[in-house]
Amino acid sequence: MKKWYLLSFLCILFCTASAQQNDQITTQFFGQLGKGNWDGARENMDANMKTKVTPDMLKGIWQQLEQSYGKWEALISQKTAKEAAYDIILADNRFGKAILTFRVVFDNNHRIAGFFIAGTKLITTALLPYEETDTVVTTDGGILYGVLTKPVMKQPWPVVLIIAGSGPTDHNGNNPLSPATNGNSYQQLAAALAANGIASVRYDKRGIGQSTGFKKSNSATSLDDYTDDAIAWIDHLQKNTQQFKNVAVIGHSEGALIGLMAAGRRSFKSLVSLSGPGECMDKVLLAQLKPKLADSLYNDVTVILNELRQGNNPQQVPAALSLLFNPSLYTFWKSTFHYDPCALLPAVKMPFFIIGGTSDVQVPPVQADILHNCKPGSQLLMIKGMTHALKDTAPVPAGNQAPLPLSAQLVPSLVKFITN
Repeated sequence: MKKWYLLSFLCILFCTASAQQNDQITTQFFGQLGKGNWDGARENMDANMKTKVTPDMLKGIWQQLEQSYGKWEALISQKTAKEAAYDIILADNRFGKAILTFRVVFDNNHRIAGFFIAGTKLITTALLPYEETDTVVTTDGGILYGVLTKPVMKQPWPVVLIIAGSGPTDHNGNNPLSPATNGNSYQQLAAALAANGIASVRYDKRGIGQSTGFKKSNSATSLDDYTDDAIAWIDHLQKNTQQFKNVAVIGHSEGALIGLMAAGRRSFKSLVSLSGPGECMDKVLLAQLKPKLADSLYNDVTVILNELRQGNNPQQVPAALSLLFNPSLYTFWKSTFHYDPCALLPAVKMPFFIIGGTSDVQVPPVQADILHNCKPGSQLLMIKGMTHALKDTAPVPAGNQAPLPLSAQLVPSLVKFITN
């Protein structure tokens, strides 16, 4: 019995010391990033991370974050977790405009094997004069934060639900991993629609921005949960007959897949797939990664995707792929790969408009063609020069950090379709 107590005591001491060491490294890591000491921040990375993440790359990532969310101020809290063989630190960092939660992954030698953004909470949200907040409660008790943009014309108006794309993209269309010039696309779209007599609601997805209180953890969240959330908004808007005369849905990127799924469960006036996939997301992901990866890593991705598609957790994930295929994302990937957009189309009974951009490298134009061929009677528009961010590929003046305008052909085409 004494030996058992001794072993337990030693284990507690070891585990506590290990956690404290990871806490200290995390504090040092973000402190160095905040000072702009990119070499210092890399000192506690493992060999693979140091190879993949150069000082210039780290500088670019951090500067993009500060452009989107303001100057870094402090690391304000840390929580320890365990996933498979990895120790995880969830580190909340306060920036000028938001609190960003980073997931920092440690190997057995207390070296940083990966880090990525796990969530964003905006500290303040600047509303324009014609905007007001709106919220809905989800099936698991969370609060989805949204913004209603209203036309100056007399109500009732047609209203559009804008469903955001993948990753930490907020209701305005800002993503900390994208340049500031690509930002505000959803806010710009909402303002342009309002100028044409069309109201809109855009919202923060669960775990993003100001949407909070969900019983399901991020690691247990699936594409079906995101679809349930979109349906909650559709129901909410359709009940408000005093303000809205009909409801349309615009899904961007991954949001287009969510829109397709919602269309099979609810009836609304019309549906728009904006830079949305035409094939299963695993095929789209493979196409995105192929030009960026060495053959060996690409082969690893193929194996990982096949395992996830079959509903299994990957047996082995190379460190270079650990951010994309982190265990916390397995449930989401499995559920996403389960759905084929073309297989969902027979349930889409409303008018369907497919828009793609010729300069979209994330969801290339062929995806729009596939979707159009799977749905006879659908409308297809390919906008020349439009990127995945819904902007044109025009050169950006040196030093410019202001969001670029939307591609010129986008809004008139949407207005014509929605009001027809």
